[in-house]
Amino acid sequence: MTKPIIDIDIDMSDFLKMANAIPGVAQDIQEEMVNGMNESGMLLDALVAGWTPVNYGLLRGSIQWPHGFELQGKGLDELRGIVGAGDQMGASGVSTSTYVLPVEEGARPHWAPAQPLKLWAIRKFGNERIGYAVQRHIALFGTRGAHMFRNAWLAGGRDGLKRIWEAVPNKVIERVRKRLGGRA
Repeated sequence: MTKPIIDIDIDMSDFLKMANAIPGVAQDIQEEMVNGMNESGMLLDALVAGWTPVNYGLLRGSIQWPHGFELQGKGLDELRGIVGAGDQMGASGVSTSTYVLPVEEGARPHWAPAQPLKLWAIRKFGNERIGYAVQRHIALFGTRGAHMFRNAWLAGGRDGLKRIWEAVPNKVIERVRKRLGGRA
C-alpha cells in the first residue's frame, strides 16, 4: 500500500478512562472501536471512489475496504486507520499505489509512458495519435491533481467520521446494558 493519504487518528483517552472505570468493558470497547474503524473505512471508500477519475477503473477499484486501508491495533491505545490505494496492477504493469499520489496531487512535467495514453486515446477518441499529443502536453506542463482524497474528506468524510466516533461510547454502553439484561 502507498503512504497514507488520509490518516485517521482517534483520541482514545475517553475510551481508556471508560475501560479503567468499568470492569469487564474493555472487550466491548475494543469491538466497538473496530466496528467504528470498519464503518469509517467503508464510508471513506465510497466517498473517495466517487471522486476518483476513471480510465480503466483500476485506481478506483484499489480504493476499497479493506484493500488500501490498514487497521492497526492490539490494545485500546493503538487503533489507527490509514487510507490510501492498494497494489493492483494496471494495464502497463504499474501498480496503482505507484500513481495514486500523482493522480491526487498532480505531477510536474515528465515523459509519461505512451502505451496507457494510446489505449486511452483509442478508447476515448478512436485515434492513438491523440495519446502522443497528451504525452507531449504532460512533458511540457505536467498534470493537475484530482484531489479525490482531499475532496472526499472535505465533502463529508470528516463529518461522517466525527459522527461515527461520537456514537461509539453510546454503542458500548448499549452493549453492556444488553449483556447485563437491561439493568445498566
